[in-house]
Amino acid sequence: MIRDTLTEDAILPLLRDLRIRWQVHAYGSVASTNDAVRRLAESGAPEGTLVVAETQTAGRGRRGSTWASPPGGLWLSFLLRPHLPPERASGISVVVAVAVARTVIEECGVSARIKWPNDVFVEGKKLGGAMVASVGEGGLVVGVGLNANVPEDQLPELSWYEATSLLRETGQRVDRAMLLARMLAAFETRYFSYRSPDHAELMNEWRELSLVIGESVTAVVGGETVRGTVFGLEDDGGIVLRLADGSHRKVLPTGDVTLSVGV
Repeated sequence: MIRDTLTEDAILPLLRDLRIRWQVHAYGSVASTNDAVRRLAESGAPEGTLVVAETQTAGRGRRGSTWASPPGGLWLSFLLRPHLPPERASGISVVVAVAVARTVIEECGVSARIKWPNDVFVEGKKLGGAMVASVGEGGLVVGVGLNANVPEDQLPELSWYEATSLLRETGQRVDRAMLLARMLAAFETRYFSYRSPDHAELMNEWRELSLVIGESVTAVVGGETVRGTVFGLEDDGGIVLRLADGSHRKVLPTGDVTLSVGV
């Protein structure tokens, strides 16, 4: 029987061998794990500060959208202090997306893929996603939401996509503490790789898992609609579109950008 407990005592022993010194704050319910980490960051909390909650009452996704957080999911945020220039910091979204997708592939056997910039899909259904926001001087708050043990009848109704969960896809519950630990381990490996001069392997992994490379897409950038084919994925997290006139347009994963496949 799966022991599915998200407490500090359950999580911390699983993180002892990791490189980052993770400091875990586990709650039954919070308004937003992102907001909780942001408050801790503003009080001087170190990199590796992690907030996990069973539910969020006011979770938010990219562009301020509502992030439904029913019981059984994996809802968390953590603090990074990577000391990267802004144009490189945006690529952390790539690191997070790859780590989440790779973890559920290897641990749960599902065919996860990444819809740019950082949503995780399984067979056309949204399994989870991430968001990265700046805080303070060079700090980043990373939020991750994953429908882990969420029953089908409790999955959120999404406007554009059908939602799914690991429970729905596999028919089995997962140990969320262990899944979290494996996800953070996968993240660490790629995070330190991204901060090094040579991170070609990470970028190749992102391209391999991408749902949009080579696809015709419509991007809305600050109110402007741009249509083209995804020609490349850049190591700052951006995509390069080939437009109808043959020119190229780079789009960064900022909070005001949306992307849909198809034109």
